[in-house]
Amino acid sequence: MIRTLLTCSLSLALAPIAAAQQDVTAFTNARVVAGGKPAMAAATLVIASGKIVALGASDKVTLPEGATVVDCEGKTITPGLIDASFMAGLNGEDANEQSDEVTPHLRILDSLDPADPMFRRARRDGVTTAHVMPGTMNVIGGLGCVIKTAGDDPDAMLVKQDASMRIVMGSEPSMRNRAPRGGRVESMYYRRPTSRMGVVWAVRRAFFDAQEAMQKTRGAPDQGRPSPGVEVLTQVLQGKLTAVTTARSEQDLRTALRLADEFGYRTVLDEAQDAYMLADEIAAQRATVMLGAPSATAVSGGGSRDGASPRSGTVRALANKGVTFVITTGTNSRRLPLIREAMFAARNGLGPQQALDAITIEPAKLLGVDDRIGSLAPGKDADLVIWSQDPLDPAAVAESVYIDGKSVSQIR
Repeated sequence: MIRTLLTCSLSLALAPIAAAQQDVTAFTNARVVAGGKPAMAAATLVIASGKIVALGASDKVTLPEGATVVDCEGKTITPGLIDASFMAGLNGEDANEQSDEVTPHLRILDSLDPADPMFRRARRDGVTTAHVMPGTMNVIGGLGCVIKTAGDDPDAMLVKQDASMRIVMGSEPSMRNRAPRGGRVESMYYRRPTSRMGVVWAVRRAFFDAQEAMQKTRGAPDQGRPSPGVEVLTQVLQGKLTAVTTARSEQDLRTALRLADEFGYRTVLDEAQDAYMLADEIAAQRATVMLGAPSATAVSGGGSRDGASPRSGTVRALANKGVTFVITTGTNSRRLPLIREAMFAARNGLGPQQALDAITIEPAKLLGVDDRIGSLAPGKDADLVIWSQDPLDPAAVAESVYIDGKSVSQIR
């Protein structure tokens, strides 16, 4: 059997070349945190043709003939990290279509810029997949997508096209809609909501219209298709599409839950800085929470909006109530790495495995892509990170990052 032995410190430069020639790479003697299960102390992971083909204890996995062998003793391997709320890859002006306050049918995929340096930074920090949504200036902003963080073409990076529809509570959808110092209003934007009441009514009106269209279709199937926006809203009402509601303060979170209950759809609460104040209500409604910094930790450097009062114990409070949650960078994407948010959450009382699951397998389940990514198992995409040590250690470094079995650590 021909085997090429490499150390992890050399894998960045040499392993991708050998793997390209032989198409099979085995990472041996590593501590493996596969996602959703306890860590394996000394394991071997084998990948080929962009997929995982084997994972198990090093003394029980037979290495394929001609495989490139990478010795990872002392290292930790995890699935590629998944940022469920990634605010990058976008020009700020392209993230919000403000000609209307309700644009559920627009796709953020059409605005993505693969050359954004934030993708490179995300890969460097171990993020291999991201959920990108429209901006937060519209009441209903449009459709989010799930993409890999490496590629030259958004279509080639795509994992899931219509992964969510974004709704926004709070002050952002009504910002800049008032005339300064009582001057004359000459902008079309003044016709948009100027208060929380107006923002909430815009959401209600949109869903009322969708309900009416659904009733008409039942009574007259030959009436034709509704507008694209109504079709998207109908998918939310039918449970076919996830509604992600960005809300930070207690009052906006309560409103988000109330609207979801009123119209019968399940919502994911995004940012949710005041979620600790209504953990019981969130648990009762079985809502999932996407904790954006500083919800995962109040010391991560993110700011608060809409009068929210972040607490470092939010993540622990939700875990204690059995609330399903994921950890994201959210509006903090350009500051701290995702792994640091998980590290801070662990320091604030979350178990280490739960902290890592919140940035791997749990967001994969939330986004409906756990059949491909989020954990290390035969048949899944070979998206993985080799860390210098336990990834929740402040000194840990992502030494090698693979997407679909290819090293992306050195892509510029």
